[in-house]
Amino acid sequence: MKFTVLIFMFVLFITDTTNHDLTIEITNLKEEYVGKNLYIGYWGDDKENFPNEHKVVIKDKLTVNSTGFEITKDLVENTYAVSLYIDMNGNGELDKNMFGIPKEPYCFSRNYRPKLSAPDFDDCSFLVSKDTKITLELID
Repeated sequence: MKFTVLIFMFVLFITDTTNHDLTIEITNLKEEYVGKNLYIGYWGDDKENFPNEHKVVIKDKLTVNSTGFEITKDLVENTYAVSLYIDMNGNGELDKNMFGIPKEPYCFSRNYRPKLSAPDFDDCSFLVSKDTKITLELID
C-alpha cells in the first residue's frame, strides 16, 4: 500500500504544471477600435512558427470594449511571445500591403517594432514564471 501511495505521489509531482496569469494591457486604443475583434496569439514551445497567425496553437478572439483594455490569460510556466492585431474590416485576418507590412493595428510582446521583416521569437519572448503583467503599445 505504501508503494502505491509513493507511486501516486511521484506521478502527481512530475505531472504538476504551474499556471500563472499573464495580464496584457494594451495602450493607445482609439475609439474607432471599440466593437472590433482583437486577435491574440501566444507562442510557447512553437518558436519556429512565430509570428504566423495561421499556425498559432493558443489564441484568443475578443471584442474591444473600451479604450482602456486588459486581457488576462492563464498560462503554463514557459517562455512566450505574443502578437495581436485589431481586425478593422472584420475578415478574420491581419491585412497586409504588398510588402507584407500590416495595414491594421498590431503589436508584439516586448513592444518590438519590426524594421524590414517580421520579428524572431527571441525578439519578443519573455518568461512567465509567476503572475506577469506586460504593457503593449499598438502600432497603427
